[in-house]
Amino acid sequence: MRSPRRPGTRFLFSLLCLAVMLLLAGCGGNGSSTPPKTGKPAMAPQGQQVYRTPEAVTDLKSFDPALSTDLASIGAVDMVFTGLLAENDQLQVIPQLASDYSASSDGLTYTFHLRPDLKFSDGTQLTSADVAYSIDRALSPDVYNSNGISLTYLGLIKGAADRANGKTGSIIGTGIQTPDTNTVVIHVIQPSAYFLEALTYPTSYIVERKVIDQWGTKWTDHLSDNGGQGGDGPFKVLEYNHSTGITFVPNANYYGPKPLLQKVIVSFIKDTQTNYLEYQAGQADETGIPTADNPQAMKLKDQFHTVPQLATYYYGLNYLVKPLDNIKIRQALELAIDKDIIVQHVLGGQGIPTNHIIPSGMPGYDTGLTGPDGVTSTKGDTTKARQLFTEGLQEEGLTLATFPTIKFTYSNASEDNTNEVTTVIQMWQQVLGITTIKPDPVDTSTLFKEISNTTNNTSLAMWKGDWYADYPDPQDWITLQFDKGTASNNQNYGQNHSTDAAQQQAQQQQMEQADAMNDQTARMKAYNAIEQQLVNDVAWLPMHQATSTYLLKAYVIGVVDNAQDLTPPNDWGSIYIAQH
Repeated sequence: MRSPRRPGTRFLFSLLCLAVMLLLAGCGGNGSSTPPKTGKPAMAPQGQQVYRTPEAVTDLKSFDPALSTDLASIGAVDMVFTGLLAENDQLQVIPQLASDYSASSDGLTYTFHLRPDLKFSDGTQLTSADVAYSIDRALSPDVYNSNGISLTYLGLIKGAADRANGKTGSIIGTGIQTPDTNTVVIHVIQPSAYFLEALTYPTSYIVERKVIDQWGTKWTDHLSDNGGQGGDGPFKVLEYNHSTGITFVPNANYYGPKPLLQKVIVSFIKDTQTNYLEYQAGQADETGIPTADNPQAMKLKDQFHTVPQLATYYYGLNYLVKPLDNIKIRQALELAIDKDIIVQHVLGGQGIPTNHIIPSGMPGYDTGLTGPDGVTSTKGDTTKARQLFTEGLQEEGLTLATFPTIKFTYSNASEDNTNEVTTVIQMWQQVLGITTIKPDPVDTSTLFKEISNTTNNTSLAMWKGDWYADYPDPQDWITLQFDKGTASNNQNYGQNHSTDAAQQQAQQQQMEQADAMNDQTARMKAYNAIEQQLVNDVAWLPMHQATSTYLLKAYVIGVVDNAQDLTPPNDWGSIYIAQH
């Protein structure tokens, strides 16, 4: 899951098509703060260069790049830390800490040359040894066992699995080599078209070893010590209060364009409604928009933004819970839903109804994909839904009277969630006659925990979730979600007791084959075929593609909208508060 730039607009684990594996010869550069170009509004005085951006959380789940998975945490991490590579505003992979990089002809070795004279925010020199330490640490058993995601993004590195599982003490010298202080060499176990994109995820960001050695697991509580330490990004931490928020100030040792803003204040707030009220009162510079207020917000032409995101909201159905393992019952549940009504009348138009797993704007998006059983409309098909449901009940030896009670679990952090889930349950009752699917609202942290515990577990039957792209490649939506042993395969696709399990396992093998293809045309075609089968299987029950809909004060200049809702590190050198 990728970081948000729009705090308060969403609460879970985001385009422009790009070449998947461009090897750029160098990009970016050093620089200092410069005034805006002619034609842009004049800057406000330095004392007014304060950007106030609330976040609808009670606290960060983690400020550690290797442990951060939720959007709020990664948003903070991206302010303070960077990695070898980054994505630009066009979501292309570019050098970040690296000045350039190259790949061997067999695709198994990557060589990165660092920018000269890199420093952490406290002035300590940053070298190739720090890069190797940071990646090796992210794969260490202590870190891996804390969140279980390190292998998701770094698992292609030679020796990564053995390191995470405690079979080897380090991959430094084998999977990662540092022939000199300015060069990092990474060896991978197989060619992959997405490895460079995976390196843009925070698990590979660089951290300052001496701070971790001194403070251990509490090291991120000391990022403000010594005038700001631990990171190398455009900002450093002035203050972090676990109850109220974080204040960031520019990092004078940042190697890229220096931020023009003198402070970025991220305050922790209750919800989007609170954010919206603060925005109206002039106490915040941006806000998410409560559904009921969307029509009013749209009238603020110079402040209203809506951008399709690389994000799919879906319902998860656990294959280990009967009768949800029956393909016809799964298809019936999807085809009984009118997704157009949900988006337009429940979500206030904030989203795009979809039958896709891979969202529009992603490489590999299949314009010819259909919903289950060949249905092309996002309005569903009630006739087919009833037919499939009847057949599924017969196959399972069930009737409506004996259909088991199933809890539909969702986050209670948003009234929209409650309205959506209850409306869908009503549709299932009206179309299929089911009266035993019950709403199960829980707090967001509980939902995260329950979803992560579904592997080989029947405790969670059905839930509302979403996925925002980590990087713009179909692998992030296909293999990462549904392959055997991946942390995101919460549905237990392939590893279950259904009559379709063998066919699902064959699909998992095809995913792995597609990941390693060098021919990009053939690779995208393979993902298209796999996605269609996943949709037929209702591996996810996709509902809508997200849009980032928010208000931003017109005096905030330089923010660039993109389909992953991120702010690249060097962009902060162009963002400022205008006179107003």
